[in-house]
Amino acid sequence: MKKFTFLCLAVLFANISFVFSQNTMSEKQIRRQAAKVDTVYTVQERANIELWFNDRVNEMNLTKEKREEYDTIVYSHIYEMSRLNDKDKNYTIDEIHTKFDAIVDNMNSELKALLTNDQYINHLENFGQIVRSIYHKYGWED
Repeated sequence: MKKFTFLCLAVLFANISFVFSQNTMSEKQIRRQAAKVDTVYTVQERANIELWFNDRVNEMNLTKEKREEYDTIVYSHIYEMSRLNDKDKNYTIDEIHTKFDAIVDNMNSELKALLTNDQYINHLENFGQIVRSIYHKYGWED
C-alpha cells in the first residue's frame, strides 16, 4: 500500500511540475510533446488496470528485492510500449503490433530468469489479460 501511495504522490508531483514547466519548455521539448500521442486507455482505465495488476502481483508473494526488480523490468517495458504510437515514430499499426509483441517477449524472458516457475506462470496469466485488452483496443487478432 505504501508503494501505491508513493506512486500516487509521484504522479501528482510530476503533473504539478509539468504544469509549471510548460512555459519554460525548450523547442526540442515542445516538438517532443507535439509528437506524443494519447495512450490506449483513459486515465481512469489506467488507474484501474494498475490497481488490479498490483493486487495480482502482491499475490505472487515476491520478496522485497524481487518485487523491486520485477517492477523495474515490467514498468520499463510498459514505458517502451507506451511510446510505440508516438507520431514521430511514424509506425504503421502492423509495425506497432510487431514491436509490441517483441517488447512483451523480451520482458517475459527477463522475468522468467527472475521468478520461480509458479510466479512466472502467474505473471503470464496476469499480464496476458492486459495484453489481450490492448489487442482488443487496437482490434488485433489473438
